[in-house]
Amino acid sequence: MAGAWALVAAGLIAGSGAAAADVQQVDWHNAEFEVPQVGSCPRQVVSFTDGAGEAGDRVYRFTPDKPIGYADVTGEGVEDALILIECGPRDAEYSRALIGMTTDPGGAAPRTLGTVVSPPVWTQVPEEFQVFHHDIAVWINDFDTGQGHTEHYRWASSAQAFVRIDGQ
Repeated sequence: MAGAWALVAAGLIAGSGAAAADVQQVDWHNAEFEVPQVGSCPRQVVSFTDGAGEAGDRVYRFTPDKPIGYADVTGEGVEDALILIECGPRDAEYSRALIGMTTDPGGAAPRTLGTVVSPPVWTQVPEEFQVFHHDIAVWINDFDTGQGHTEHYRWASSAQAFVRIDGQ
């Protein structure tokens, strides 16, 4: 199991043979885009500088030391971005979510796919993820219990959202 997660830390294993897409050309840490809901933080446009930004009374940041993953999660034949984002009120505990992003058809502007997973409490945090044949496996660490578990998600084009597929 540790070996598999080491692969995730180094980068995603993509199930498709798609060539590098425009989504990899976006400077996500210095972009402005609509961030989907992260914990108690509402969906809103955030302007990031060096991986951090503020909107309203909320602070958003890319999770330190966690790489952006690239894989075709929608099944459209182009790569999308998977980003671990943290958000919360200033000087408070942050919630963490895994979000999916892509670009507009021209490949120039970031476009939000949605939240893959945003646990209900800040003590449950998505730590690592892996994509295989468009399915996303997410390791959730529970600081309250000291344990973790894996949840599985897939893009549902009919709902235009990520849905959990492991029966929970």
